[in-house]
Amino acid sequence: MFHFLFEPFAKKATAIALIILSFSSLSNAQTLSGMVIDKNNDPLIGAYITVPKIKGVGTISDEFGKFSLDIESYPVSILVSYLGYANQNMTVKSPISDLKIIMSETKIDVLTGAVVKASRVSEKQKETPLTVESIGMKAIKDAPSASFYESLGNLKGVDVTAASLGFRVVNTRGFNSTSPVRSLQLIDGVDNQSPGLNFSLGNFLGASDIDIQRVNVIAGASSAFYGPNAFNGVISMETKSPFLFPGVMAEVKVGERQMGQVQFRLADYFLNDEGKQKFGYKLTASYMQANDWKAENYQATQDSEFDETNPGGYDAVNIYGDENYEDRLNPSGQLDYPGLGAFYRTGYREVDLVDYHTDNIKINTAFFYKINDESELEYAFNFSGGSTVYQGDNRYKLENIRFWQNKIEWRKKGKYFWRAILY
Repeated sequence: MFHFLFEPFAKKATAIALIILSFSSLSNAQTLSGMVIDKNNDPLIGAYITVPKIKGVGTISDEFGKFSLDIESYPVSILVSYLGYANQNMTVKSPISDLKIIMSETKIDVLTGAVVKASRVSEKQKETPLTVESIGMKAIKDAPSASFYESLGNLKGVDVTAASLGFRVVNTRGFNSTSPVRSLQLIDGVDNQSPGLNFSLGNFLGASDIDIQRVNVIAGASSAFYGPNAFNGVISMETKSPFLFPGVMAEVKVGERQMGQVQFRLADYFLNDEGKQKFGYKLTASYMQANDWKAENYQATQDSEFDETNPGGYDAVNIYGDENYEDRLNPSGQLDYPGLGAFYRTGYREVDLVDYHTDNIKINTAFFYKINDESELEYAFNFSGGSTVYQGDNRYKLENIRFWQNKIEWRKKGKYFWRAILY
């Protein structure tokens, strides 16, 4: 498989991105560098440092918490954000090479005077840690497969079953099933199982690879906290925010069985009069086509009374309608000539019954409006469709699947959210 990735305008915290930025900036650009740490002076890896008033200028702190930005003019306002910590806004008046940014953890208001009368979850259960396995953007981008979904099998305690080329089934906790009816798949907190099938078709009805920021798999017994549908595990996907990942990105993949995949993502945001991020949007489109593998095993099944040496046929693995036979042995049972044994029906080969062409299209749009620094309103529309092969006890052709999902969500970071979903 050949994997080509084109990211002409996306922000990247790599040396190549810094070189490109330096060539595109003016000759008088001056470097602002420093370190992002917590209150214990420990470096914070992967903190986002952006310049809200200048689009496309930003970076990510490295494994030592260090960062570097090329700024054309001063003073400049920078925004530092990190998961679990309060956003840090500051104004830098001149170039600094040893700027230290100390992040403080997000404070949660403590309820006073509350009386708890009953609880369905014991304190011991609340203290039970979750077993979470994760993959990030780099692992998703470098995945040598048609979809990052296959890479989930590299995580500890996770097994991926290939039901077909377009349909992968994730199993955890020692289970191995071809129908994930007891697995819960979430995209930005929303269950994306198909109402008609009563389970999620893997990433066939999911999000595009280039729009995935992180995938968390809860593989332990703690998945039971998510309800009975999560008995076999939870796959939680987080997509990229246009406020953190603006720009244009495209990806092309080609491989065997005439496999081809094209993906495109456009994201941007607008600032208000105060220079703060106010409105953001993103559009993601993906198309994949391939020829699925053919079932051509014509050996005798374990339940077949006769094997390939029987002149009257046998029950083959991938031939259907040949299970029944007629026993024509002579009454005395003494004669053993060809033509006097059992005769099976001819049956039909699977290649004569199934169309192995697979295609998948996914279109995702979302609009974001920041009411204030903590509250945000989002509308998202997701469409997926295509055809693939589903394998259970037998193989079935899922033809022209269509999946629509609308979501309106109002959330206050770290406190609550209100969500409405329409399928």
